[in-house]
Amino acid sequence: MKKLWTQDELDLLAGHSTNSVIAHITGRSEAAIRGKRQRMGLVGGAPYIPDPGHTAVPTDPIQEAAKKVPAVFGRIPVEVFDSSGWTRFGLVSDTHLCCKEERLDALHAQYDLFVKEGITTVFHGGNIVDGYIPRINGDSACATTPDGQAQYVIDHYPQRNGITTNFITGDDHESWFCPGLNFGAYLDMLSKNQGRTDLNYIGHVEADVELRSGEFKQVMKIQHPGGGSAYARSYKGQKMVESFQGGEKPAILVQGHYHVSGYSFDRNVHIIGMPGFQDQTVFGRKKHLRFEIGGVILEFKMSPKTGAITRLRPEFTMYFDRGFYKPFLKSDARILKGHMVIETK
Repeated sequence: MKKLWTQDELDLLAGHSTNSVIAHITGRSEAAIRGKRQRMGLVGGAPYIPDPGHTAVPTDPIQEAAKKVPAVFGRIPVEVFDSSGWTRFGLVSDTHLCCKEERLDALHAQYDLFVKEGITTVFHGGNIVDGYIPRINGDSACATTPDGQAQYVIDHYPQRNGITTNFITGDDHESWFCPGLNFGAYLDMLSKNQGRTDLNYIGHVEADVELRSGEFKQVMKIQHPGGGSAYARSYKGQKMVESFQGGEKPAILVQGHYHVSGYSFDRNVHIIGMPGFQDQTVFGRKKHLRFEIGGVILEFKMSPKTGAITRLRPEFTMYFDRGFYKPFLKSDARILKGHMVIETK
């Protein structure tokens, strides 16, 4: 037998309650509620006028109260992400000193820029020297022993008042000399013995630099990974970030080794790919490797309210081939190119 609609149910239908609420109250299906409302003209027709002598059942008070709340969106106070000062570091990598392709001209220029910009702390991403393996750089190395290359760094690496260079070593070029030699610690000892306290060894392959703001801590990882370059310059950094174990991600990742510049942001990690200070080698051309020359001034803000790195900007200073600067390099005026010239008929 068809169930008749009561006056209370009709009043509910005429109210603002949803079909699901009315179905729950009356025990009817939502389809029945929707069909009855359509037949009453509540959808696309004249509204239903309830019996004036009957008191309608009140609608849901929570829904009625929600209608009176103004749609005001909250705003994040600017102090949350811009309350601290700028922290500034210099970044260099892959200087490969003691080889024919070294770019000491550009490296000294970069340190002059650091001085001009007030930078006092520099981080080096590894391969401070070129190392020695005869089949790879036998025709390029200016010295073939760890003693000779370490002394070359002490004698030629840029030294500026007030600037400390914190460097790591890679497991490739610095490790070519002999198994078990900690070249970074050896260079650190020799340089300090000769009065160069500006060179500070901080780790092999990678080093974590702790950043503090108030009670919060973050990590900037200086890293010299391995493997060859990828087709996309951001790929290696992104894959490294993907591989980090949970809870071990740094806030900033500075990567040497690949000799190409780049910036990306993945999994809340700022990834800075470092160019080097070495012109392309014969080995590099053989392996189809890009060699970019340049350094970075890194600026960032770390919020004392949340501990997050809220603003960050890496400024890359890129240099051209040495020949581009020949008018400014008097030392190059009489350098002869190592190539053969044939006069054609």
